[in-house]
Amino acid sequence: MPDNKLNHIANILSIAHRRINAQMSIMLKPVGISVDMWAILTILENTPGQSMTFIADSLSLNLPTVTKLMDRMVSDNLAYRKPHHSDRRRVLIFPTEKGLVVFQEAEIIAKAIEQKIHNELGDLTSIKTQLSKGLVNFRL
Repeated sequence: MPDNKLNHIANILSIAHRRINAQMSIMLKPVGISVDMWAILTILENTPGQSMTFIADSLSLNLPTVTKLMDRMVSDNLAYRKPHHSDRRRVLIFPTEKGLVVFQEAEIIAKAIEQKIHNELGDLTSIKTQLSKGLVNFRL
């Protein structure tokens, strides 16, 4: 990368995000999901029964975007909605069996991409930890 204004951390992260997302999108297409749908399935596989708000906040997506993604995922039988046990106005989201199978297929792809990045940059543990701790809740 040239030594110019593009070497600010915001630009570096943004460019890396776009390039990784583009590669993930291409590789996930045969599986039938988007990068955001994979991210939602990751949450649901780890902790089923999450609210739409929790999913939106976890992925830094707005609620209407998550609703639209969930509508598609429910239509594709990747997830289902269930009323909250004590607050009937809220719904909780769970993965279906098909959603878990698709998640496993997508996870293989994600791990292959991460391995390729690892091969280029070396051990990613430190940078993943630092970014997770420092930027997940970053606000100006």
